[in-house]
Amino acid sequence: MDEFLTTDEQAGAQAPKTEFYLGTVTAWSNDTGVAVKLDGASAAMTKRYKMMYMCRPLHVNSRVVVMKQSGTYIVLGEIGNPNSWKNITNLADSASTADIIAKVNEILAWMRTQGILWTS
Repeated sequence: MDEFLTTDEQAGAQAPKTEFYLGTVTAWSNDTGVAVKLDGASAAMTKRYKMMYMCRPLHVNSRVVVMKQSGTYIVLGEIGNPNSWKNITNLADSASTADIIAKVNEILAWMRTQGILWTS
């Protein structure tokens, strides 16, 4: 079985320590990443960190799980109810164009309040 171990493992080196934290998003952008205030910290981190691609778009005050590995942080995902996203599945097949437009406008307005959608 020793043939499956790497040189570091054979030498007794330990794997990098992984830590998990809960926090709150204080700022984010698609270009620079996510800033988080970890629970128990007195201030938010000033550095921006990457997030998992499968994370839905975050917004300020989102509660998140953060992983620290090898001196850096990665935002793994948002904590919350899975059904908290707005959707248009409640439109009937026979909905009028006006009903569909009203629902789409409602969703867009909600996305703006969440910081998911910007207007120029």
